Amino acid sequence: MIKTIFISFLITFAFVSGQSHAGNSGMGVHWGYGVIKYEEETSVFGTEVDSESTLNTMLFGISGEYSFKRPEHFFAAIVTDWTVGVKDKEDWKFNDIQLQSGDMNINGQFYDVRFGYKNGNEKFYYRMHVSGGWDGLRIERKNYVWRGVPISGNSVEDISLWRVGAGTGMGYKLGSWALDGRIAYSYHVKGRVENSVLSGVTFKTTGTCLDGGVGLARQIADNTGFYFGISYSLFRLDESDIEHSRGTSVIYPASRTEMKVGVFNLTHSF
Repeated sequence: MIKTIFISFLITFAFVSGQSHAGNSGMGVHWGYGVIKYEEETSVFGTEVDSESTLNTMLFGISGEYSFKRPEHFFAAIVTDWTVGVKDKEDWKFNDIQLQSGDMNINGQFYDVRFGYKNGNEKFYYRMHVSGGWDGLRIERKNYVWRGVPISGNSVEDISLWRVGAGTGMGYKLGSWALDGRIAYSYHVKGRVENSVLSGVTFKTTGTCLDGGVGLARQIADNTGFYFGISYSLFRLDESDIEHSRGTSVIYPASRTEMKVGVFNLTHSF
């Protein structure tokens, strides 16, 4: 809740990064639709356990940018994303034999604050930035089936990740259109995982994130434009140390989250 209030406050003063350069600030919204693929795996207890689920997901967000007059070409920006997953099956394998399945749903929120440099000419433009932010994933599981037998119960897993990173973007203008691309890398310096069925247990993890996208942008007015393209994100989180709960040894396994989304972004500068 505190993070949401803090980010909402920043959005009031930060403005969207986009293709419009009529003023020093701007704002915009984006939305999209795609898929999230989530995987876990561990063999720390002697049995190879892995799970996999692919879910349709909706994405929406607000982003913004402010360009400083002094020093020239420097900017501050914020990008926010929220994803809402559509429930799907998660399959579990033990030593490559499928024994369990269940329903899974993943919702995410991602906040990124950036400081960087941008420049260009009539045809070519580019930007570079350093960033810091917070990512949150909420994974809900229920309706377990073990060897064909339904099992009662459900779980909610909350993943909290702090990260730092850097990125770059560039584009080439062709009249009112531009071919635009970006890529960024982040390191999750601190991660925490809590599960509703493991009271009092907090797993610690670190990881990396690769994020990129490519698409087309177009000016539709002096200070208004839109962008549509494909966005790709890949999160890898490390296996945690072994923890103990009610006499049982438990672990957060290594995980891999892959997200592919088609995105439309509408921007306006001032």
